[in-house]
Amino acid sequence: MRRVALTIVILAALTPGCASSGAVGVGTVTEVVPPPKVVPNSVARLNPKTLKVVQVVPVGNAPDLIVHAGGYLWVTHHILRDQYQGNIVNTGDRTLTRIDPATGKARVVGGGLAPCGLSPGPPGAVLVADCFPRSTDELSNITRVDAKTLDLKTWTLPGGYAFFRGVGYGGGWIWTDGSAGNTVISGTNIVIRINPRTGAKRRIHVAHAPGAFAWSATHRDLWTNNTFPGSITRLHPKNGASAVFDTAESEPVFPVVAGDTVWTGDWMTPHVERLDMSGSGRPRSIPLPTHNPYAGVWNVAAGAGYIWATTPRDGALWRIDPRTDAVRRIPMAYLPTGVTATAGGVWVTVRPGCATPEFDEPGC
Repeated sequence: MRRVALTIVILAALTPGCASSGAVGVGTVTEVVPPPKVVPNSVARLNPKTLKVVQVVPVGNAPDLIVHAGGYLWVTHHILRDQYQGNIVNTGDRTLTRIDPATGKARVVGGGLAPCGLSPGPPGAVLVADCFPRSTDELSNITRVDAKTLDLKTWTLPGGYAFFRGVGYGGGWIWTDGSAGNTVISGTNIVIRINPRTGAKRRIHVAHAPGAFAWSATHRDLWTNNTFPGSITRLHPKNGASAVFDTAESEPVFPVVAGDTVWTGDWMTPHVERLDMSGSGRPRSIPLPTHNPYAGVWNVAAGAGYIWATTPRDGALWRIDPRTDAVRRIPMAYLPTGVTATAGGVWVTVRPGCATPEFDEPGC
């Protein structure tokens, strides 16, 4: 919070003692400037300690996924939703926005992108999964966007007709799924590994259809969520071996790795799950005390010493202390959808609407 100090000089009464010394009294009055106001269709930055909003950046309609890569923030639009009504469309509203966190300047990235997935990529870049309707001649792909120049490099892939497609980076490889369905829950049980230097692809079979991806630099494992059944999968890229861990969550989403722990949210209920990779291998569920019992978790992030989760249907951002599992609710004026955290703050995408129990597009 910014404070402006106004110095006021107060002349003392001219008593004999004061007159002889020439002393004056000096006082300081501090004017408190209110924090920036969160508005619909924006990205809000919060101080991770005080949980106060310190910056608001207006962006395009219906922002959702957000990641930090190459010194910038990257935001997608119109991906996450409660229901999958109709077929995927490409009307120009599924865009990618780059934000300079130092200046708050937002820029829409062109090049024909139609994002359906997002991840930090190789150093200095972000990765975008592009999905197009079957009725078009467009080919689905994974695109590398240079953070500075915005130059694009594309790898064409099969499938990509879903509202969401997982993409990730780790171990020097790009990871995505072999999805060929027209909804987020259908597809094939295949993980595709791409060499970003040569473009060579390798298909790796797993027990369940993969979702989003998270890389463990410590253990050099790839983690992905499985919506049906409720589980998460660990993949050893070196030999292709995988292991499945059942969760108490009905629909685990968006795994993130922090040290020796992998975290996921539950799309259907207000719970966050944690799995200690170096311990028993039994996930533990952390309930979020929402006002709306039907508010599911849309996004999870790790950073600034905490785990963060969004529950749009409860109008709240959540901070979880990974040492104690203590939970703190941060109410938001509008619907918080995506979240990422850096040393400089916690960044939350905010859509218009109010928290409601109905399973439809956000709105009041």
